[in-house]
Parts: sequence; structure tokens; C-alpha cells
Amino acid sequence: MSVFTHEPAGFTLSLDYDINDNLIYFGRAAKGTAQTTAGWTIAKLSYDANLNLINIQWAGGNNRFVHIWDDRTSLVYS
Repeated sequence: MSVFTHEPAGFTLSLDYDINDNLIYFGRAAKGTAQTTAGWTIAKLSYDANLNLINIQWAGGNNRFVHIWDDRTSLVYS
């Protein structure tokens, strides 16, 4: 996995890729929010066998800014 973080105006974006360079998680938070603190909205992407994007699920089932980026792999998505 590789993680990429970018800070466009007002936000921090973090992207997490699998070993095949498929985007698996993306998160967004207010600029300056640490990856270890609550304040992130996080989505998990799923792909079919042909690597076509088939599903986007949100941590906690919503896109509220209440999650911790570093917890992304242990969160419940729906």
C-alpha cells in the first residue's frame, strides 16, 4: 500500500492505494487535521475482477467528518 496526502485550498486529502495501484481509501478533512485525530470523512472503494470500480462505501455509513484516517482499515463501511 502507498499513501498520498495533498492539501488543496481548505482541505487535506489522503489517498491509500493497494499493491496494484488501485485506490482503496480516500479521505478528506479540514486543512491541518492530523491523521491521528477525528475529523475525517473516509470512503472505501471496491473493484470487480476486471478492476472496474463497482462500489463506494463510507465509514460509519455516512460522509460525516468524524473518523480518524489512521483507523481506516478497521472501520465499518456501508
